[in-house]
Amino acid sequence: MSKVLVAEDDTLLASLLVEQLKREGYETRAAFDGLATVDEVKKWHPDVLLLDILMPGKNGWEVLEAIRADGATAATPVVIIVSNLSAQDDMDKAQQMGVKYFLIKATTSLSEIVAKVKGVLG
Repeated sequence: MSKVLVAEDDTLLASLLVEQLKREGYETRAAFDGLATVDEVKKWHPDVLLLDILMPGKNGWEVLEAIRADGATAATPVVIIVSNLSAQDDMDKAQQMGVKYFLIKATTSLSEIVAKVKGVLG
């Protein structure tokens, strides 16, 4: 069973994503801040990381830097950013850091997020 980690400080959105992904048959967990996200990636080794950028503890960029710098987590296969940020600079930075998709919360539905996860996991 494929594993999806939802890194999101909005507990309602995180819960909705976790429940929808579970209904689709994925093993799913949530982390509500950047520090917990890095710990979960190290312990659980998800196949997909849905990553918010604006989070407490460590922001999404710091999370990405931490997991890419650690040999045990550098190969986290797929990172999908789901954020309120929409500047081209942020999207360019995400691409340079190996992010698969950059989704903007205001214009992306839960079903579209799940479709992206399904698309990368087959």
